[in-house]
Amino acid sequence: MSATARRAFLKAAGALTLAGVSGPVRTDAPPSLCGPASGTRLLPPGAGGWFGTVDLAAGPVELAAQTVAPTGGMPWTNAYAVVQGDAVRLAPTFVAEPGTRARITLRNRLDAPTIAHWHGLANDVANDGAGFVVAAPGATYAYDFAVRNRAGLHWYHPHPHGTAAGQLYSGLFGLIRIDDDDERRLRRALGLEWGVTELPLVLQDRRDAIYAADGVDRHRGLLGHEATVNGCTGAWLDAATRRYRLRILNASSARTYRLALTRDGRPMPFHVLGNDGGLLAVPTPCESCFVSPAERVDLLLDLRDVPVGASVALETLDFDPMHARLPESVDTAPVTHGREAGSREPAARPSAAGPAAAAAVNSPGRTWHAWPEGGRKVLATFRVRSREADRGRLPEALSALPPIDVAGAPERALRLGFNKGRWRINDRVYAMHETPIELPRRTSEVWLLRNYHTSMPHAMHVHGTHFRVLERETSPEQVNALAIDERGRLATDLGLKDTVLVWPGESVRIAVRFDIDYDGAQTYLLHCHNMEHEDGGMMLGVRVT
Repeated sequence: MSATARRAFLKAAGALTLAGVSGPVRTDAPPSLCGPASGTRLLPPGAGGWFGTVDLAAGPVELAAQTVAPTGGMPWTNAYAVVQGDAVRLAPTFVAEPGTRARITLRNRLDAPTIAHWHGLANDVANDGAGFVVAAPGATYAYDFAVRNRAGLHWYHPHPHGTAAGQLYSGLFGLIRIDDDDERRLRRALGLEWGVTELPLVLQDRRDAIYAADGVDRHRGLLGHEATVNGCTGAWLDAATRRYRLRILNASSARTYRLALTRDGRPMPFHVLGNDGGLLAVPTPCESCFVSPAERVDLLLDLRDVPVGASVALETLDFDPMHARLPESVDTAPVTHGREAGSREPAARPSAAGPAAAAAVNSPGRTWHAWPEGGRKVLATFRVRSREADRGRLPEALSALPPIDVAGAPERALRLGFNKGRWRINDRVYAMHETPIELPRRTSEVWLLRNYHTSMPHAMHVHGTHFRVLERETSPEQVNALAIDERGRLATDLGLKDTVLVWPGESVRIAVRFDIDYDGAQTYLLHCHNMEHEDGGMMLGVRVT
């Protein structure tokens, strides 16, 4: 790296442990929501070299997983990086169109094995990054695939078995933005500009700089004490009296949010434009929505009638997290993933502190966490500071959704629960290369995801395809209250999904179909995207023949 490039990098991101990463880098970038301005926080586009866009159509990219020194308020100790000349992109956003050839070489600069999973993208097993093969420290892994997805906001993150939670928490993630004609029509209709009025917002709760999960965390999932949006707390934006598109990813380890846009503490209506798999068929009105780990939601914030000087907040509202009672034998010793983002220290042996800690956490009325899941909190604030004419019109139709025919399709029951100290699917825990689920390609199935009453919410993710939510049954009242049709579905259930939240006592039917044209059988995964549950083996292999 040149001296000029190194100075630019150090100014943007602190000390870097690698150099020589090459690739086509764009200079425009989504907002970081973090940057000093007289001691306050703001949302400057591309601040600090984070979240810049990289066009996959421009040619091969080298993506490094590396250690960084946190600066400028950013909390992460590791990051994915692309460097070209004087330009550095940390947590780069990859941009592509359907049909784009993606050639990405992952270079592992960490001290532990890693691999990148392209969450939401339809790929063969060699390019899925599911963890069957990993890159050792100092090694590389080459991806070469065609983008088969329709437009949408997807993401990438580590998927080494048993250590993915710490690597994600350390900062290894990035967005994938796929555009098509439907996207361009919507942007023209509303006068949207990426990073200015179309804002990608990554939610992640934080506790400490270094990942350290104890027995409570491994059972329930790690919860942070503070909320960050694109890495920063107390985020705000000076906005105008117009509409803004908020493209939200929940990159938390385990926390679910009940998102709402509020003015003076009261929810105000908004439209859901899309979710995991891209745009919905039509804009869907809403006042709050649950977003579990790995889910994405695309919201339209309307500030046209908000007076100059007023503010609108993006909040998570109060709700019952419906956490299972801790087992008496829980071990509270920490498992840490340090700056290397993958070095797993063995847990201390169970001790007498386990039952005592479980009893304390389970005590009625005990506030055991600085920000318990289900607690209300402001995530970001939009401060209306100027008046702007907004003559755009929200289209009545957004996109045509591909149908999935389930007439006569077989139903497969998948039970979610806890037994013998482990979270399980159909009473099984993950064993690599075992595939309890097998189905032929181009064949539709209905999967019944049934969660036990004594369980906790599970965000169930399917690799390799998108699915359709058909119905929710026996949902808790707080979920029923948000239903928009007679099948109990939520606004965020419409369209295409790759992750769905299943509450205790609830059953969710989804239509699954793998329309793949790769040679040979392919092995994918079904797992809970609570990262501690995933690392603990709440996952099954899916073989598509």
